[in-house]
Amino acid sequence: MGKITIFGAGIVGLATAAILTDNDPSKHEITIVARDFPGDAPSQDWASPWACAGWVALGGSIPEQKMQLAALAYLRTLAAEHPESSVRQVKLTDVFGGGGGIKASDTGPAGLWYNGRVPGFEVLEEGGDGVEARVRFASVVLTPAVFLGWLRKRLVERGVKFERIGEIKALGELAHLGHDVLVNASGGASRGLEDVRDAMVVTDRTYVTVVKSDFQEAFVHRGSGVYTYIFGRGDGTAVVGGVSEPASDPVKPWGEVHEDILGRAHAHLREHFPSPKAADYQIVDNSVGIRPLRPAGVRFEKQEIHGQKVVHAYGTTIGGYIHSFGLGQEVAQLVEEHF
Repeated sequence: MGKITIFGAGIVGLATAAILTDNDPSKHEITIVARDFPGDAPSQDWASPWACAGWVALGGSIPEQKMQLAALAYLRTLAAEHPESSVRQVKLTDVFGGGGGIKASDTGPAGLWYNGRVPGFEVLEEGGDGVEARVRFASVVLTPAVFLGWLRKRLVERGVKFERIGEIKALGELAHLGHDVLVNASGGASRGLEDVRDAMVVTDRTYVTVVKSDFQEAFVHRGSGVYTYIFGRGDGTAVVGGVSEPASDPVKPWGEVHEDILGRAHAHLREHFPSPKAADYQIVDNSVGIRPLRPAGVRFEKQEIHGQKVVHAYGTTIGGYIHSFGLGQEVAQLVEEHF
């Protein structure tokens, strides 16, 4: 039996623990240490609770694409076997606008690399020459506030321990825990950790609104510098978002945000959002979240730090849930290589 510490209780840390315990919960002694845990009072000090949480294909390297597809498959299984987790299978309509000339048949890294690789993929509009490419496929959505708590409970039942710690300045401060392997799933904290200092990690701010809506599926519009997503939650509400700005910018007033994103929802899905005016909708909840970004890509690799065998697992940019269990699979493999 190996002793494993996972630093970080966001979606990547929890997903890694899930993968490590899927086949044999007793194989390793696993402890998740973090400052913030699922079930805590709302806080902008960590990103996972604020995500819109639907699966949308992102770009990235071949390994990152593999992670995304593996995460989708895992989440679809959870939706089928554990509806109480809040994971729900939906049809997602993915639209490429902005005059980029992308066609549904463009399967290169800058195009629809997932064409034919996700379940239920169908072309609604080929696109090109000023026409937006439009496709549909089987995806998933989930509610982070429900899902993170459900996953934590599932891990506790498997014997995973959760230990709250305060702020740490370096991974070296965790060496006293006596683990065989330390998984660094600290997300944005990896920029400031003294023995990591990953300058490629930056942060942005995102705004998400939950409104009353009969929309049951998922929709994404990739415009020129403007990204809009609408995820129906299946409970009479929908998540609407698509505002990203540097975390250093002044916080926008919600009136301005609502007019912007609900106006876009109206432009794209008029049958479900018939008015362009925010005042005509019932706002259920508003969220402002800080997201760690790593434009250079996901970091998943082994390193020795202060005598500790470390596996890094962070840098999913806007795709924590999109990579989640796929990244967890890659990290679990690296962990096993240490034994």
